[in-house]
Amino acid sequence: MSFNAQALPRRPKQPESQLLQWLWKSKAPQSQPEGFRAGRAPGPNDVFIAVMGVTGSGKSSFISLCSGKSVKIGHDLQSCTSVVAIYAYDISPDRTVYLIDTPGFDDTTRSDTEVLSEIAAWLADSYRNRILLHGIIYLHRITDNRMQGSAKRNFMMFKQLCGPAALKSVILVTTMWDRVGEREGAEREKVLIDTEEFWGWMVSKGSSFHRHDNTASCARDIISLLANRDGPVATELQRQLVDENRSLDQTSAGRELEAEMLKEKEKWEKERKDMEERMTTAIQQRDREAEELLREERDRYTAKIKKVEGDTEKLRATMKNLIADRDKRVARMEKELEEQKAAHKEQLRRFEKRKQQLKEEKEEIERRNAYDMRKEFSLVKQAAQQLEEERKRLEKERDQVRKEKIQAQQAEQRPPHPGTLAQSTHDVFSLNVRKYAYFLTGRVLLEQ
Repeated sequence: MSFNAQALPRRPKQPESQLLQWLWKSKAPQSQPEGFRAGRAPGPNDVFIAVMGVTGSGKSSFISLCSGKSVKIGHDLQSCTSVVAIYAYDISPDRTVYLIDTPGFDDTTRSDTEVLSEIAAWLADSYRNRILLHGIIYLHRITDNRMQGSAKRNFMMFKQLCGPAALKSVILVTTMWDRVGEREGAEREKVLIDTEEFWGWMVSKGSSFHRHDNTASCARDIISLLANRDGPVATELQRQLVDENRSLDQTSAGRELEAEMLKEKEKWEKERKDMEERMTTAIQQRDREAEELLREERDRYTAKIKKVEGDTEKLRATMKNLIADRDKRVARMEKELEEQKAAHKEQLRRFEKRKQQLKEEKEEIERRNAYDMRKEFSLVKQAAQQLEEERKRLEKERDQVRKEKIQAQQAEQRPPHPGTLAQSTHDVFSLNVRKYAYFLTGRVLLEQ
C-alpha cells in the first residue's frame, strides 16, 4: 500500500528535469495544478493515480469531483489539458492522493503522437525520479454506441502502455450514465466487457470495471479502490523507455500507434492516387471546375500524409529527447504565463490609476458642488433676509394705515366742537366769496 522506493531498480543519480523541479514547488492556488506538498518529497503513504481516456470522456470533471479543485473542463472533442497536470487532495492527515490529469487521445488540436509523447515524457521522468503509479483509471463514455475507429485504436495503445504487469492496477470506468437509459447503457457495458479486443482481455488479466455516476462520493470510492491496493507498479512504457533505453517507436505503445498510422497513410495514399487519376481525366476533358476541386482534395490528402510522416518521425524520440522536448514546452508555457501575468499586472496598474483619477475627479466635482451650494445658500439666505425686512416694513405700514383709519372713524363719530363749527362756517363763507369774485372777473373779461 505504501510507496516503496526499494522496488525500483538502482540507477545513477540523474538531475531532475524542469517539470520535476516545477512539481516540487509549493502548492499553487486551487485553480491551478498542484505540485507536491509544501516543497517536500512525497510521503511514504502518498498515492499517485493517472487518469486517462479520450478527449471528452470526463477526465477533468472526475478529477474536479475528487479533489474539490477547479479544473478547466473542455467540451466535446476539444481538450483543455495540453500538458500533464497534477491535482492533490488529502484523504487523511498523513496521506495525500495525487491525481495525474493527462491530455486526451483523439484530440482535434493535437495528434495522438503528440499526446503519447507528452504522457511518455511524464511517465519516464517520474519513473527515473523513483515515483511510481499506484494505479491508472481509464474513462470511457457509455454514450458511445460502440468502440471503433480512433477510440478502439487509442484503447489498444493504452493496453500496450500499461503492459501485463500493471493490469491489476487498472480500473476501467464508464461515464455519462445520465445521458442513456439503464437498459441501453447496460447492453453497451456488456459488449465492452465480453469483447476480447475491447475490455475483455484486460478484465481477464485482473483489471476491474466500474460505473461513475458523476458524484464526488462515487469518484472517491473508485480512488479508494486503488489507494488501498498493494504497492505501486511500473508500466510497460516506463520500463521500456528507462530500463531498456528504447526510443518511443520501439516501445509496445509506440509500435501500436505507428502501425495504425501506417494504415492511415496507406489509405490516404490510395485516396490521393485516386484523386490524381480523376484529376488527369478532368484535365483531358477540359473540365476546369472539376480539376480545381480534385486538386484541392489531392492537396488535402498530401497534407495528411506529410502529417503522418512527421508524427512517425517524432516516435523515434528517445527518453532523453522526450523529456527535453517536454521541458521546452513547459518552459515556453511558463514564459507565456509570466507574460500574461505581467500583462495582467500592467492592466491592473492602469485600472488602479484610472480608478484614482476618477476618485480625484469625483472629489473635485464634490468640492465644486459644495462651494456652489454654499454660495447659493448664502444668496438664498440674503434674499430671505431682504424678504423678511420687506415683510416687516409692509406690516408696519399696514399697522399705520389701520391706526389712521381707526382715528378717522373715531373722529367722525365725535360731535363737532363749537369753535370748530364756527371756524368751519367761516371757511365755507370765505370760499364762496372767492368763487363769486372769480365769476365776476371772468364775466367782465368776456364782455370787454
